[in-house]
Amino acid sequence: MKPHTPNKKPLVFGAIADDLTGGLELASMLIARGVPTTLSVGAGEPARYGSAHVFALKSRVAPVAEAVRTTLEALERLIEQGTRQIFFKYCATFDSTPAGNIGPCAEAILQRLGAQQALFVPALCETRRTVYQGHMFGGAQLLGESPKRFDPLTPMTDSNLVRVLQAQSSRAVGLVDYAVVERGPEAIRSHCDANTATSFFICDTLYEHHLATLAAAAVDAPVLTGNSSVAAHLPPLWFESGLLPSPAPVRLDGVEGKGAVLVGSLADQTAAQLARFGQSHPVFTIDVEQAYAGRDVVSEAKRFAAAAAAEGRDFAISTALPQERVDVLQAAHGRLEIAAKVEAILSDVARSIVFDHGVRRLVVAGGETSGSVVRALGITDLDIGPYHEPGFSRSVALQPFPVALMLKSGKLGSIDIFASALEDMRRPISQAPLLDLWPPKA
Repeated sequence: MKPHTPNKKPLVFGAIADDLTGGLELASMLIARGVPTTLSVGAGEPARYGSAHVFALKSRVAPVAEAVRTTLEALERLIEQGTRQIFFKYCATFDSTPAGNIGPCAEAILQRLGAQQALFVPALCETRRTVYQGHMFGGAQLLGESPKRFDPLTPMTDSNLVRVLQAQSSRAVGLVDYAVVERGPEAIRSHCDANTATSFFICDTLYEHHLATLAAAAVDAPVLTGNSSVAAHLPPLWFESGLLPSPAPVRLDGVEGKGAVLVGSLADQTAAQLARFGQSHPVFTIDVEQAYAGRDVVSEAKRFAAAAAAEGRDFAISTALPQERVDVLQAAHGRLEIAAKVEAILSDVARSIVFDHGVRRLVVAGGETSGSVVRALGITDLDIGPYHEPGFSRSVALQPFPVALMLKSGKLGSIDIFASALEDMRRPISQAPLLDLWPPKA
């Protein structure tokens, strides 16, 4: 066990993310804004702490007791560092069934800290994921009527987030509606103060300036929860108040070497991205059904990877199947079992292509898959690049040798993201921090 070295200065901000891709996005947003931010995988002791730190867990679809346990382990480390504010990060589409983990984990955080209330701000206005009257929308479509209702692990069939959160919480859940948010930070705080029987508040959020307003309302709160987008509005407040000195420059090393893409996501956007990549690169699809029939699909994938790597070509390996075949597999074996099988297969392949075939630039599509692959490679700490666009967060793992990573959720990213990310990983990043936000201020 590595010795524990306390941080010299208390952390301004400590985040607990329920998956790796979300944690990376959050860290990349803070870094882009000039905040020295570190990230570690799992709840273990990090190698180092910045002014802000993100613990990236694998708790989104874990059993509730396990999710709460790892969340509290990460929280204890942040408490030891004298962290000023705790942020609980979850998906912009509030991925969580009625028996899910967002409520229980948030309750455990509040109880440990002795806090009474917390705002819930899942919206990502940049991608038109908004909340109105407590209902989540993807563009003009209610969440429960969107493709998210078919998610293999967290099907979102109810758009009313107040109702979704209340179903998994013992504390009362309420709403900070649009009219209150429009009146500003003080109105939001007054609304919470006037509703002392309510602990959790889903926040209406339609525009980017609503995110800034909610961040200002909660900047001094002991606990804030939401998607990365609300936390991205905190750094200017920290600099303005003197909690942090001037913004730090943004740097990340480039990495040369062979490139590969691993796909464990079933999202329609990932399928389109993989199809585009396959127009100019070799792609191998692992048949998960055949794995259950006893076929050695992992060895087949490894042979494909060895041939592509020997030719010096970037390549992709996918476990994606048509939805109807996924439905059959899940009916036979269970959703979590199928997810675990896919993650185990791609983790085995990842170890082979990195350690045996020299892959040093790696893209992984799928939030749960990304976490499994990173853990399989023995990676615990990452250097993070600045935020670029939704679904695009670069990082570099330094142990046991530099490996550039781009880990993305299945739903996000441009159609050309696989090829562009692999090429971008070669380029070192050195830039001034973004003092204005990336989306237009609406």
